[in-house]
Amino acid sequence: MNIRYRGRIMPDHEGDELPAEEAVHDHALAVARDLVFGTRMDAIRSWFDCSFEITDQSGRVVLVLPFAAVLGEPDFGSA
Repeated sequence: MNIRYRGRIMPDHEGDELPAEEAVHDHALAVARDLVFGTRMDAIRSWFDCSFEITDQSGRVVLVLPFAAVLGEPDFGSA
């Protein structure tokens, strides 16, 4: 679950293994919600400028989830 912020990528070196595409989306949305509403970081001024770029084990991007999705905006779908 890499985070893209204003053109920079912050890699997730540990990652999470999830069983299905729906689980990936739900997990990413829950983590984004926690970050948006509960985490302050000096390096990131607005979480709404971020998106998750989720990859499979081979490194292929399988989902891009803008953090704005936590506000109930339409799902921007898979990459």
